[in-house]
Amino acid sequence: MEDINNSYLSFKVGSETFAIHVGRVNEIREYEAPRNMPESISFMAGVIDHRDEVIPVIDTGVKFGMIPIEVTPLTCIIIIDVKRKDDISSFRMGILADAVTDVFEAVEEDFKNIHNDYSPNYIQATININEHFYLILNSDEVFSVNEIISLCKEVEEIKKQ
Repeated sequence: MEDINNSYLSFKVGSETFAIHVGRVNEIREYEAPRNMPESISFMAGVIDHRDEVIPVIDTGVKFGMIPIEVTPLTCIIIIDVKRKDDISSFRMGILADAVTDVFEAVEEDFKNIHNDYSPNYIQATININEHFYLILNSDEVFSVNEIISLCKEVEEIKKQ
């Protein structure tokens, strides 16, 4: 079995290709329409049942300041683990992707950092492999503490229903 320490899953959001360390990926699911949450955060597409829990699904297009994900036969939900910044716990969430594209191997020495003035803090670095340009995502930095608290509250509200 391949060592996952240097493996990254790539996925499309609009015209950009992002990648996330496979150690953070829990599952890749076919698209299913999330249940809407009234008065939810603008980038939250809704919630889905995942095994024995209810998890939020994020429209990555909206969250990343791009166009919303348009559902096609290739659209999928990537279930990821996110660590909370305020403690050591983690939680699962789904992120919408236009398509999963590849799994590739890379070492940190191959990454090119982007100065913080030019990129959001959740873009850890970039890498160019065989003419493919990837934005490396740091899943722990995508959401502010307040956004995580709001997402968790919304999920708790659904569980009560």
